[in-house]
Amino acid sequence: MAESGGLRHLRFGGATCAGRGILGEVNGLRTIVLIGPMGSGKSTVGRLLADRLARPLVDSDIVIWRSIGMSAAEVAASAGVQRLHEIEALVLQRSLQRSQGAVIAAAASVVDDGELVERLREGREFIGLLAARPEECVRRAGSGRHRRSMTADEHRDLYERRLDSYRRAADIEIDTTSLDAIEVTELLINAIWVSWP
Repeated sequence: MAESGGLRHLRFGGATCAGRGILGEVNGLRTIVLIGPMGSGKSTVGRLLADRLARPLVDSDIVIWRSIGMSAAEVAASAGVQRLHEIEALVLQRSLQRSQGAVIAAAASVVDDGELVERLREGREFIGLLAARPEECVRRAGSGRHRRSMTADEHRDLYERRLDSYRRAADIEIDTTSLDAIEVTELLINAIWVSWP
């Protein structure tokens, strides 16, 4: 374990964990937020994690669909990408207020909001950053019609622009490229336990 900037960085498997010493027990009331690029596995892992921990799942894409009757891709096409990102940030803000103890699969864009990044960084939630190679993210994202279409280069550019913000907010970073969703879920559960003082 190494100390860096007040965070304890723990490495195991393909993951690095920066524990802040603020986590309760796994089935306590700490909210778990999954962040990362589109196609990194947040929704799939979120479902598994919520099931394993017997917690509710709040998936940004589903909340948007149920709230306004449109997919994220449809919102982007009709109202613009900027409006979509505003809605996605609002979904996370409201979820953090109303869904204590839930597993939240946040939209990739939430780290574009600097105040929201600080809220995640300073809050009591456990924040998991899921990432994967751009080509893999594009392949995975292509299977969902609710997502905006992006090339690997567009995905890479966007991810690189957001990477510092993702890392600033995260307690753990997991490269999901060569891991299946069950393996990622286990890494997250282990990270929560290891980070608990």
